[in-house]
Amino acid sequence: MRHSPHCRSALVALLTAFVALGLADDKKPDDKKPAIVLPRDPKAVVLTFDPGAGGFVRKGEAPQLKIQADGQVTVVSPHDGTKKEGKLTAQELDELLRFVVQDKDFYSLTTAKIDAGIQDAAGKGPFIAVGGAGTSTITVENDGKKHEVKYRGASAYLRTYPKVEPLARYVAVEKRLSDLAQSVAKGK
Repeated sequence: MRHSPHCRSALVALLTAFVALGLADDKKPDDKKPAIVLPRDPKAVVLTFDPGAGGFVRKGEAPQLKIQADGQVTVVSPHDGTKKEGKLTAQELDELLRFVVQDKDFYSLTTAKIDAGIQDAAGKGPFIAVGGAGTSTITVENDGKKHEVKYRGASAYLRTYPKVEPLARYVAVEKRLSDLAQSVAKGK
């Protein structure tokens, strides 16, 4: 069976499109993101989280959550000082660091940016003051970079100012790390 030149051109274009789509499907969405580079020392701490004392006398050492490059997780109860340990797989650690560093762009967050966003939102009303809240601290270290952000009462501010983008990113990281700390503390 012979095909006209137009038909052949259409078939070639169609086959080319299918091949191109097939190749695109082989790539994962994470392929565009740079690799998470961990320190060579497996005991190096790559991520810490501390919710702060928040109006009570702290009995456990800070930080509450500490994660090492080998995935080892240590949680210290600020209420009674008990320690619990867990372990993240390499994939879980990579996913957590991608969430913090890439998805929430943690290295671009600063206390000043969060403050500026809240001040801008408060200028439009309402203005709130937060009492009895701890100052949470999140520290990330990977690929030779270390970045720390501290913020007092971030979750309370977010309930009032949900459109403050740097605050929302900070609280998302804070929540994910707090959930991990609670899970490890419960032995899960």
